[in-house]
Amino acid sequence: MPTLYVFTNLSKDKIPTDFLVKATDLLSKQLGKPAKYITILVHPDTLMSHAGSTDPCASLLLSSIGKLGPDVNKDHSSVIGNFICKTFGIAKDRFYITFENVVPTDVGYNGSTF
Repeated sequence: MPTLYVFTNLSKDKIPTDFLVKATDLLSKQLGKPAKYITILVHPDTLMSHAGSTDPCASLLLSSIGKLGPDVNKDHSSVIGNFICKTFGIAKDRFYITFENVVPTDVGYNGSTF
């Protein structure tokens, strides 16, 4: 159930058409989770600033049942951060990535929970 939320002040036309597929593939490999459970949400054209500036920026939230924590988040930050920089052209110091480790019973799916 990994879900990546990407909020950015970039306009929709600056989001590559293959971003959702590439982000899904990246998270599947990085987290070792099947692509069929991964959700990517992109919120372009968001009114936002970072460090007092409205230059291109973003805020990301990665939510997952497991595969997150102190021992792996640094690597996740590097891999996902490099992907965002390369894909959107946003500098590494212009976004945060928040990691949220979710309890399986707190995620509903297919009429039940994980």
